[in-house]
Amino acid sequence: MHPTYARHAVTKIDLLIGLFVVALLILLVVPSVSSSGRRAEQRAICLNNLAAVGTALTAYLQDSDQTWPCVEKLRSLPIHDPPWPTLPKILERYTAGRSEIFRCPADQRELSSDSPLFAQFGGSTTWWATEGTSYEWLMGEAYCGRKVGAESLSSAKGFGMGRADMPLISEFEPFHEGDGGGSFNTLNADLTPRTARDNVKR
Repeated sequence: MHPTYARHAVTKIDLLIGLFVVALLILLVVPSVSSSGRRAEQRAICLNNLAAVGTALTAYLQDSDQTWPCVEKLRSLPIHDPPWPTLPKILERYTAGRSEIFRCPADQRELSSDSPLFAQFGGSTTWWATEGTSYEWLMGEAYCGRKVGAESLSSAKGFGMGRADMPLISEFEPFHEGDGGGSFNTLNADLTPRTARDNVKR
């Protein structure tokens, strides 16, 4: 074989290998970037939903002499007798029927086969479908019927910064794992949504 021809043949093979490697990298990187963008979008929607819940709760407090509601965490498993209403029910008149603000787009729930909800919803469902909300009211009796600022956590200065760092509402589970933004979105007692950092590797 002529030396010049051999050099050209090797160059074409190198080029084909290079193109193959580039195509392979694109196949690996593009889905990752797309998935990352989707997770960031879901977190943004979730935070906007919590902001809307905060606006509705602000209106509720204005009409209730700045007194916190008594909220049942789960409509499927009430612990009070008679049951307290859930947050979507309490805020119904302040959300103009927009029940979707209580739904995190990344919400997922797995039910065990012995769950009383399994027959109706199956194994893979969402907290929003089963409970009417993706968000858990955390404070229960600690806030029920108390004036804003008169809660026990307020007198203890919360976790160091007062109402700004007292989580009032949180996602039922860390729906946003893997997007680099932490695990939980919360609505704190100052009615501002935040992302709660989680240092636990999942």
